[in-house]
Amino acid sequence: MIRLKAESVHKDSRRTFTQLFTANIKQVNCTEANHGAILGNHFHKDTIEYFYITRGVLLYNNKEIIRRGDMFVIKPTERHTLKVMSDKATFLTFLTEPYNHDNPDLHK
Repeated sequence: MIRLKAESVHKDSRRTFTQLFTANIKQVNCTEANHGAILGNHFHKDTIEYFYITRGVLLYNNKEIIRRGDMFVIKPTERHTLKVMSDKATFLTFLTEPYNHDNPDLHK
């Protein structure tokens, strides 16, 4: 996992605009999960997966706490598992390859 920081932030009297990252994205997902849920426990051979946590606290690979506002990227062949530590958690994932039901890039 590589932690990311926003590329830029612009504030004025109307709003705060945050450019999170720039990438060649082919699919965007939103996940809402309950306390104790364990997600992932797999790797991708070809897909790069970006995560943006919008709510809650999660444990990454039983090692690192990630929380609302955190952003990170998972490179191909990197096994990743998330465990929801808070009541609920919501996060967005941005994938460089779309999910293919006939030939998924998910490996245990």
